[in-house]
Order: sequence, then structure tokens, then C-alpha cells
Amino acid sequence: MKKRTKKRKNLDLAKPVERLRMPFGVIVRIFLVGSVAVGASSYALYRHYYVPRPSMLVPVPPATTPDPASSDLVPVPELVPLPAE
Repeated sequence: MKKRTKKRKNLDLAKPVERLRMPFGVIVRIFLVGSVAVGASSYALYRHYYVPRPSMLVPVPPATTPDPASSDLVPVPELVPLPAE
């Protein structure tokens, strides 16, 4: 059985390799967006591990008795069920 060899492209090593051409503005924008992402994630990790969370308890208002003469409550109407057909 004969071994197959890969076909190699004819590479001319004498000429320099052509690098990708990207506009300078795109490279700067990628760097800025990446920097903001790294900064935001490090700030989030700092806040998560080192900043104490605020208390979720709500203070209870002082116990006062309401004046029976000044009632803001409206009586609830009677609910009558609909007749079944």
C-alpha cells in the first residue's frame, strides 16, 4: 500500500508574508471595548465579594391605635355568586 502525501502549496519563502490589513480605528475600538469589559467585570467582582449588602429588613412603624372616628376604610360590597345555568 502506498502512503498518501499531503499536497503542499508552493510557498515562496523569499517574499515577505502579507499580513492582515485592518484600519487603525477598528483596532483602537476593539482595544477600548475590551478594556471597558475587563474594567466592568473586575468592578463587578469587587462589588460582589467586598461591598456589604444593604439590610433587607424594613423598620416597623411605632404601634399607634387608629382613631375610630377617622376611618379611611370603605366597606367591602357583598359578592353575590352568579346563578349556574
